[in-house]
Amino acid sequence: MSLISKPLLFEHFAGRTSVLQKKLIEEWLQTAANQDLFYAWLAEWEMTFPVYDPRMEEPLARFDQYMQEPQKVHSIPAAFEDKKTFTGYRYLAAAVFLALITFAGFINRDQIRYQRYSTDLGKMKEITLSDGSRVTLNANAVLRVPRWTFGVSDRNVFLEGEAEFAIKHLPDHQLFQVHTMDNSLITVLGTEFTVHAREQLTNVVLNKGKVRLSSAAAEKPRTMQPGERATIVKSGEIKVEMLSEKELAAEMAWKEHRFVFDNTPLSAVARKIREVFGVEVHIPDKGLALRTATGSFPAESAEELLTNMSVMYGFEIVKTKKQFLINPIP
Repeated sequence: MSLISKPLLFEHFAGRTSVLQKKLIEEWLQTAANQDLFYAWLAEWEMTFPVYDPRMEEPLARFDQYMQEPQKVHSIPAAFEDKKTFTGYRYLAAAVFLALITFAGFINRDQIRYQRYSTDLGKMKEITLSDGSRVTLNANAVLRVPRWTFGVSDRNVFLEGEAEFAIKHLPDHQLFQVHTMDNSLITVLGTEFTVHAREQLTNVVLNKGKVRLSSAAAEKPRTMQPGERATIVKSGEIKVEMLSEKELAAEMAWKEHRFVFDNTPLSAVARKIREVFGVEVHIPDKGLALRTATGSFPAESAEELLTNMSVMYGFEIVKTKKQFLINPIP
């Protein structure tokens, strides 16, 4: 009979197991079938014990009511005015102060709960998390890491934008999970992978190890192998394809400030420029917008990229205060 049970693993997920129990779990996880059971019980535990999320609606409603009808709060019978006016105002001031603190906490609760890492337009940043995992953020990206639970009860992070992850394996096999903008979930079973989570879709490219990919619309999670790229479209469907070495290199070009296109319409190039540099590129000519680009272009600004492409693809650049306008050369 196995010494590993669901109650024991629930204690483990909560960070309450002993060194000996952790060792037993580590040995138990050497069997592949046990790993599947481990992940199933982890998902059940996460649903049963979600991260605490304070409910601020009621105190905010009381504060809003006070602001609209303050006379109801400090209305005092005339017979008690002389003796209790000062005390009443003290209680009122304390109540208002408490309400304001509560309101400020509600507004800034994400700043309190999460350590926020972000990159400026056109810039990259390398981060080492408290568990030793490394993250490289591409331009215009945000990574949120829970301040108190990360590495204790879980290793969940939240990504907006593009990033490369190199995950450190821990002795207790604690999972590392990446949540994206479209509510997709990437569960790390390996080490190195890249996530592209923008408005249009989510891409995951796996370099080493394995990751399990889940989305709200997919019936079953998909486990990726090295060299594969998974795309989650807006419908939630997961599509997985194997990439060539050339395609894999292209996926990582952003780390060298290079943009690689393969029969990419200029309209899609304009969208990429907006994602990375925050600059709008307007293409009034429909024929030019459909013209495709192929090649590798080094650039650290939107203007540099457009200039490098303009001669090859026959367009001229007009720069205004708010955007770039590109037109076909007559």
